Amino acid sequence: MCDTLNYVKPEKKRNLTLSLPVDLIRAAKIQAAQNDMSLNAWVRQAIDQSTRFNLGYLAAGEKILEAAEKRTLKIPKRKWTRAELYDR
Repeated sequence: MCDTLNYVKPEKKRNLTLSLPVDLIRAAKIQAAQNDMSLNAWVRQAIDQSTRFNLGYLAAGEKILEAAEKRTLKIPKRKWTRAELYDR
């Protein structure tokens, strides 16, 4: 994990200035309105969800690599039939 995240205090808020294309801002405002949210709240939620997903994705990848190094990855043994392999 990035060392910078260790210094961020989650209860504090800071302003952030973004420069975005007009069409993207318009689409984001529409999405926010459809969700009965301010644009600020909508952007905050989008960044939060993306960040949490990426952190979870990285953690899962680390677990897989760790299991591979220790050779503790459990893969169930299964015999496939020809029909199952070519089932469409």
